[in-house]
Amino acid sequence: MSSEVFRKVPRTASISHLLLAGAIASGGLSSFVNAQDAPKPQPVATAPVPRTDLPLKLAPRPTKSAITADDLMTRLYIFADDSLMGRDAGTEGSFKATELLAREAKRLGLQPAGDSGTFFQTLPLKSKKVDPLSSFIAGGASLELGKEWGFKSGSTMTFTDTPVMFGGVMGEATLLPAEQVAGKLVVLTVPLSQSAVQQAVEGDVDVPAGAAGIVLVVPQQAAGVFGYVLRPSVFVDDPAFGGPRLFVGSSAIAKLFTSPLSELKAGAVGATVNVKAILDVVPSPFPARNVVAILPGSDPKLKHQYVAVGAHSDHVGMARRAVDHDSVLIFNRIVRPGGAENDDKMGNAEQFTQINAELAEMRKSSPTRRDSIFNGADDDGSGSVAVQEIAELLSTMKVKPKRSTLFVWHVGEEKGLWGSKFFTEHSTVSRDSIVAQLNIDMVGRGSATDLTGSSKEGQDLRGGPDYLQLVGSRRLSTELGDLVERVNTSKKHNLVFDYGMDANEHPMNIYCRSDHYEYAKWGVPVTFFTTGGHSAYHQLTDEPQYIDYPHMTRVAKLIADVALDLGSRAGRPVVNQPKLDPRGTCKQ
Repeated sequence: MSSEVFRKVPRTASISHLLLAGAIASGGLSSFVNAQDAPKPQPVATAPVPRTDLPLKLAPRPTKSAITADDLMTRLYIFADDSLMGRDAGTEGSFKATELLAREAKRLGLQPAGDSGTFFQTLPLKSKKVDPLSSFIAGGASLELGKEWGFKSGSTMTFTDTPVMFGGVMGEATLLPAEQVAGKLVVLTVPLSQSAVQQAVEGDVDVPAGAAGIVLVVPQQAAGVFGYVLRPSVFVDDPAFGGPRLFVGSSAIAKLFTSPLSELKAGAVGATVNVKAILDVVPSPFPARNVVAILPGSDPKLKHQYVAVGAHSDHVGMARRAVDHDSVLIFNRIVRPGGAENDDKMGNAEQFTQINAELAEMRKSSPTRRDSIFNGADDDGSGSVAVQEIAELLSTMKVKPKRSTLFVWHVGEEKGLWGSKFFTEHSTVSRDSIVAQLNIDMVGRGSATDLTGSSKEGQDLRGGPDYLQLVGSRRLSTELGDLVERVNTSKKHNLVFDYGMDANEHPMNIYCRSDHYEYAKWGVPVTFFTTGGHSAYHQLTDEPQYIDYPHMTRVAKLIADVALDLGSRAGRPVVNQPKLDPRGTCKQ
């Protein structure tokens, strides 16, 4: 699962862990608007968790048509193996992972639904590096790169003797006529809010018709934007991922206009600027690929509608240096029970006494193991292999569902929902033909000792033997939410649903943090299935031997039955709730 908007963890490459001044040095970012109101993590129980009796490695075995714990285990030990090097999007490990997924889809007899008759939909992934000789000169004054200005683009931008014109507040600006802005850079101020800064950097910002481009004035408190947009990085070179834009700090506005910002009116003309925003751009050495497959439906008419079942194949790669695996395991369980969600916690003397005692006890039977690979067994190896098991079950049924089933293993979810965004923008089937999307992300844990999240008010949420979180199931279609509940009861899955993370305005913003959102924003009813967080979230300790396979089997069987119900019912789930703005910023 992708890390929280505006609290991205250091292993991710998204804006939200680098936005504010003062946050860059640590590589982390806390919410700056409602920080005082955000729920504080509660003390957690630190009783030792029994060690798993599962092996570090497992020999693969043939899978069966039914969804079984043995099959899920076989698949996950392969998919979360060290040889895939953490499956970071655009790396060799991710490339190998998508090869495995496509090969299995072919073995199961699924139809390829990617590019040019293949199972792959390739994202235009590139890497970029800013040339330090880039310059921004306003009148006779030069702005300092990285402190007073920055830029986001997929290629070099040059503006020669171009006047700037004030356009107002981003998202609230008065539309200036095309003839007035023609050939000018329109300057828009960015409000001091989480969603506004997120929108300015990663979302869609309209360039007024006829204008040469836009300059966004970021608040002083969000000066971390410059470090974020100027860092060497990989990016998806596609208009849907945001067009080119310049950024300046509010302190630099005096170099652009003779009047202070508070006195500027829309249409005010400022200095003539010369900008050279120079980028070195090269293709990614390994492609980033969605894996897309279809199980055709059995009904001649309904087969042109699709029930989408998906997960994300990527994780966060490798650490720069190896550390002791067991030390991390114990430290996180005691100090950071939410894993990367608690990356601001450093521990106290009492906790370190307990950590050292448990580590000493462990060393009596377990030698030191150096580890540098984020295997992503739960996030989202568990979802990826659950989709495989569901695909095997449905593909071996004598009577297939009436509707077709669309299986998508999205890439780059950890980078900011790249694969699902690209797929829904460039869907290989008609987007309107997708009746629902079932997203499976982190379904391998959820025990009573796992801190699975927190309520909107900040109380701890804990798992249990029948535990499953649902998010978004009634946000667009109450009928879909009711269907999931009904299938759980009628098919005797008897899972206990936790909707605590689905509350409106929940500060953890889970609804916006996994691939289902990219479908929901286009009006596709969704349900996000997860067993929630835990101490191994985005940690080196997220490995296959710590997964609860019987529990994961129950979850996968439920989702399969939901997919079957959706695939064979007479009508598609009715959308009876307000739709989202597909070009807006997600807020739960």
